[in-house]
Amino acid sequence: MSRHRIKPPDSLDERTASVGKHLQRLRKKRGLTQKGLAEKIGLTREAIASYESGRSHLTDLTLIDLSEALRVSADEILGLRPLRETAEPNRRLMKRLVIIESLPEGVKKRVLRTLDDSLRANTRLSILDEPDGG
Repeated sequence: MSRHRIKPPDSLDERTASVGKHLQRLRKKRGLTQKGLAEKIGLTREAIASYESGRSHLTDLTLIDLSEALRVSADEILGLRPLRETAEPNRRLMKRLVIIESLPEGVKKRVLRTLDDSLRANTRLSILDEPDGG
């Protein structure tokens, strides 16, 4: 008895492409490159590109790894649940915060005081009026 490989219906290909688009959107939302995401879960950049383009299907274990790395549910990656809109700081802001954090304590306090003054002048955030121990 010969085994014939049956081509999956187009709808499966469309689903795979849709999952890839969700994955790409989530990766970019987290500020990760394909290489960065691949390194987080122990894959190659090419593998991530293949998933995002819909050329490859996600395995269950890869889906779990991706959901953990991207801090989303598997349902969100698969498009079964809408993407949650979370306030994620962008990469440029995070880079600046890392630099500020690495400054000598006196300089850091002056930078933060200037930043607080600017924010107070342009917003009504009462959180800036709370002592933070710094």
